[in-house]
Amino acid sequence: MKTTISLSLHSHIVKTGLLFFLFLSFLFSAQTQTITNVQTASNHVIVVYLETDWININAYHRTFYYDSVRPETTNWFVNDETPTSVGYASTVVDEKKVKMYNGDEYYPIKIRHAIYLSLNNNLSENQTYHITSPYEDTTFTFREREIFCESIKVNQVGYAKGCTERYANFGVYRGTDGSELLTGKNTFYVVDIESGYSVMQGTLSYWGEDTTYNEASSGEFAYRMDISALPMGYYYIVIEGIGRSYSFGVGDPYSREILKTHIRGMYHQRCGIALKEPYTNYTRGVCHQEVAFTKYAGNGNEGEGFITVPENAEMHQIIGGYHDAGDFDRRVYHTTISLMMLNYYEAFKDHFVDDQYNIPESGNGIPDFLDEALWGMLIWENLQLDASNSDNPDEYGGVMGGTETSCHPGYGIDRADWENGGNQRYGTYAVYERTTLAAAGFFAQASRLLRDYDDEHAAALLTRAQLAWQYSERNNFNTRKGFKMYAALQLYLATATSDSLQDMQNPFHQEFLTIAQEQIINGGSWPYQYIPGNSAACIQTTHFISYLIYDGFRDETMVEALYNRLKQGADQGGYMQWTIENYPYPQGATCFIGIGAGSAQGRYAEPAAFMYRLSETDAEKQKYYNIVSQLGDYSLGLNPLGKSYVTGLGSDQVQSPLHLDSYFTKYGVLPQGGTQTAIGNVPGIVVYGFTTDNSTAAYHRAVTDFVYPEWNSLPGQRRWTDGWSAIALNEFTTHETMVWNTCMYSVLYDASQDTTLNDGTQPTESLHKPELKVFPNPVIDQMTIIGNFGKGNGTISIFSIEGKSMIEKSRSFDGYDLEQFSLPELVDLPQGFYILRIVSPNGIQTARIVKVK
Repeated sequence: MKTTISLSLHSHIVKTGLLFFLFLSFLFSAQTQTITNVQTASNHVIVVYLETDWININAYHRTFYYDSVRPETTNWFVNDETPTSVGYASTVVDEKKVKMYNGDEYYPIKIRHAIYLSLNNNLSENQTYHITSPYEDTTFTFREREIFCESIKVNQVGYAKGCTERYANFGVYRGTDGSELLTGKNTFYVVDIESGYSVMQGTLSYWGEDTTYNEASSGEFAYRMDISALPMGYYYIVIEGIGRSYSFGVGDPYSREILKTHIRGMYHQRCGIALKEPYTNYTRGVCHQEVAFTKYAGNGNEGEGFITVPENAEMHQIIGGYHDAGDFDRRVYHTTISLMMLNYYEAFKDHFVDDQYNIPESGNGIPDFLDEALWGMLIWENLQLDASNSDNPDEYGGVMGGTETSCHPGYGIDRADWENGGNQRYGTYAVYERTTLAAAGFFAQASRLLRDYDDEHAAALLTRAQLAWQYSERNNFNTRKGFKMYAALQLYLATATSDSLQDMQNPFHQEFLTIAQEQIINGGSWPYQYIPGNSAACIQTTHFISYLIYDGFRDETMVEALYNRLKQGADQGGYMQWTIENYPYPQGATCFIGIGAGSAQGRYAEPAAFMYRLSETDAEKQKYYNIVSQLGDYSLGLNPLGKSYVTGLGSDQVQSPLHLDSYFTKYGVLPQGGTQTAIGNVPGIVVYGFTTDNSTAAYHRAVTDFVYPEWNSLPGQRRWTDGWSAIALNEFTTHETMVWNTCMYSVLYDASQDTTLNDGTQPTESLHKPELKVFPNPVIDQMTIIGNFGKGNGTISIFSIEGKSMIEKSRSFDGYDLEQFSLPELVDLPQGFYILRIVSPNGIQTARIVKVK
């Protein structure tokens, strides 16, 4: 009997295993791999891109798929010759929402392989290369102005006009074959896209070897191209005998678009209102206005833990602030947003104008940047307890720590206005020391900044600040030193009298001086220390910069001490001691590359940004501006992967951010069922980017386990892949990534000095209008064009890179805010790079197109 049972059990296990194997086989269904593109990596390396169809990955049985998706590296031939070596690299390029099969979760991913074919001889201009592979054959003709080279990295949107040190980079990385040094002189030239003429020429400068494994390495023998002398325009780089770069701009039109997209990224995360036209095409309904005052203390930390709202709870209307990330909570950490935006506004007031970003407040007479900062602050106004929302006078002035619900929303299931079918209920955290002191500070600061625009609101905010401070005093709040210092400073500045004796004795002033001496000048204790560039340290420059730019009474000894600390941080490259001379890419992070550290360059730019504001000599101002500008290039494509980590900006953008609303705009569906126009990811989302640690979570590894070379053998800056469930790479937060870079780009674009701004009398004519959207791109047969073209007649043209007219047709535009049409004529164009040019009543708009078949 025992033996029989054992045999039966064994048979059951075998059958179950076989059925499971067959089930996985059904899901996988022998995926085909198709050649999608051919590029170059160097003067003798061709890159063939293979892409799989969608593969449903069972997160807990990943090993089943490994060998099935590995590319073949044998039987590759170029013009009937065997390459000297064949390397490869694999990455995930997209991911759909989770699918359920028999109770198991499957993660649909699409994988791309780059096959690196190293040739015996250098590539020759106008020579045709026939590639024979285990998959299919393909042919291309090498023309250096047409074929894209993945090893050339640029800021794919545009470089700031005021920067006098401007670079593009070159670095080869062939996956399993590693990097390589170039041979020969390696001349590059820069082509003006409008004229087709070369406007600049130079030689690649060898920076050095960056292949040693460390957290910040690129894995490359790194080269630079100095393009500092380029005037305003739209260009691409060509390296002789190798290929061309993505297109990029120089000047205010591009810096303006970068800042606008980032600030509108904040707008798209607004909580408590609908997103609607004419302010955005990425529309949704009203979200999360009704909140219960649950005053949940948290699970041990301020603002941590889910909140279950009782069925009979009284609901209050709470609007303002931003969704955190892929979730819809408004968190205690978001106090950073208001604090940063108000201080950057105060420091760079002349950079901002009204009607700048197309937000609902545009045209109200207040600069849009300040309007957006005030929206971020509005949540804390509504979470402050007073006689209007509390019957307990002891609570008056305290500020609750944000809003949360009972669970995380689901990707591909929930949208901000349709979470859990529109039935999710939110409650509040308790009154916290951090939120109360931070609010006291930015209520007082905003009251000063609003005096020129709205006296009534300014007075109300000062009263709120004083109430918050009084609450903190009654409750002996004295542990969140940085926020108490900030609150004391702003209350001093808001109550200063211009009488030096009174202002010196002002109790808020004295409190500020005491804390600043202890925590900044004397070093403080973790985490309330000032460590420039370290966002985990709880004192940032924004906590005290108002004191350094204030034109009233100050303690000059403290001014000098604070200035020297700030200057030291800017000159030494922050606590990570990053400088452009010591590292080939302007990433700012040299160690401790945790979540968000790889793409939020605004963290490392902060000390230089404020030194640019404070410096009195042109040479010093230029030095610090150059630091900020170069850090601003990284997340937009000047990085080893050549990837823009920002949705809506750049030629090679992240495709699969963990942003729930983007699922519906990307795939053209509605959360309640039905379809809409697919217009891609919501723009302005700054994903976390590369990080050195690989999560052990199965949903995360369902993506990262299909990266090759394997994660732990990759150079640090190459540890990134697309795929929303790889949360440490492709989620984001408004306070960790987005606001830092928004503030950084606000320094780089000065609206008061922008001579290209439209005066409203004529359509703006710009060679590169990023509002124009084309997809798919790269394109095979036909593509869809979306834009705002005005009403009337115009033309649609396609030009080769050399300026030869390939397609030209007339079109009547309807004048809709969003107009969409297709261009099937592309089917007859050969493979290569082209420029789409649309002349309409709204001006000239262009986009780069890649034709792959």
